[in-house]
Amino acid sequence: MAARRSPEELLRLEVRELTSLLRHDGSFADLRDTLAARGIPASVAILAGLIEGEDESRYGVILTPGQECVLFETAPDGSLIRWEIIDDPRALTDSFEAVLAGIAMVQAGQIS
Repeated sequence: MAARRSPEELLRLEVRELTSLLRHDGSFADLRDTLAARGIPASVAILAGLIEGEDESRYGVILTPGQECVLFETAPDGSLIRWEIIDDPRALTDSFEAVLAGIAMVQAGQIS
């Protein structure tokens, strides 16, 4: 019987999986390009939340190496619609439960 994971462990797992997709999955090339254009290598960005629309648009949260929390949105063609630095990440937890777990992971050196 598999051990049950705590909600916090599941949120940390979500952040690790999303970040791995950001860094390595071919379908995230547009987002990697967007980050690079803003001077943020995908290899050091953390994807702490993502909602994908049926039309292939994306809405999510990136944690930058400078410890900024960025809410972004891309159009179905991968072009950037929104890039907003969020001062209070707690305001995002209704849509993106893993944001605070991602921030805690970065601060504790558990992901980079």
